Amino acid sequence: MRGRTPPAAIARQLRQEAGFGCAVCGCPIIEYHHIIEWREEKHFKPEHMVALCPSHHTEYGKLPKTKSYSAKANPINIRKGKISGYLGGNREQRVLRLGSMIVEDCVSAIDYGGNSIIGYQQIDGEFRLNVFIPDEEFWPEVEIKQNIMAASIGQFWDIEFKTNWVKFRRAKGNVFLTIDFRGEEVEIDGELQLGGNLISLSEAQNRMGGGTFKNIQMRNCHTALAIGPDGRVFRPNYAMRSPQAWYLPRKA
Repeated sequence: MRGRTPPAAIARQLRQEAGFGCAVCGCPIIEYHHIIEWREEKHFKPEHMVALCPSHHTEYGKLPKTKSYSAKANPINIRKGKISGYLGGNREQRVLRLGSMIVEDCVSAIDYGGNSIIGYQQIDGEFRLNVFIPDEEFWPEVEIKQNIMAASIGQFWDIEFKTNWVKFRRAKGNVFLTIDFRGEEVEIDGELQLGGNLISLSEAQNRMGGGTFKNIQMRNCHTALAIGPDGRVFRPNYAMRSPQAWYLPRKA
């Protein structure tokens, strides 16, 4: 036996059914609770396990099994349709590695139609990441505001989250986005679709459309990489009568 840590496929199944967070509170930092206790039966039966945060793992281990089964049947993230949590590290990083591009002291690393898609700030010596990944209708699919992450879960096959690292997969073998705070640089890799533009970010090289580039360093600039229409794309909001994105061309 490999101890109480479940095999990868079982852990993923438990994450999926709980909406990638604690079934009780939604916290994305999770452990895998044996409802039928390990001392009773050394098992990895997903029907008798549930994803819980460390605090609720301890608490629910002391409660009747019915409480755990109830949480498993009705996880909060599935009800809300989203996951949220704080993402950050314990280092004073100053540099963003965006695939093979190094970005330092730039307001925006990637801009689409006047919207900063990826950028960061230094606040009180801490690296604060801002990310806005829109869906096809320009609603936020993944959004991070000063390291506080929120994401819709409906389009993701798996989301793995740790205190300083997150990985989104749309399907098996398909890494949509990885954000890593563990090193000297904050690192972002993945494949993004922005207005029909495919942006592939990897440490080996970046691809955009039919072009590739690598080993680029952008420092002390407003915007490192700008794509999209020559004007401003405005995000939809629920204050609109018919919420939808709209485009304002740049004046000649």
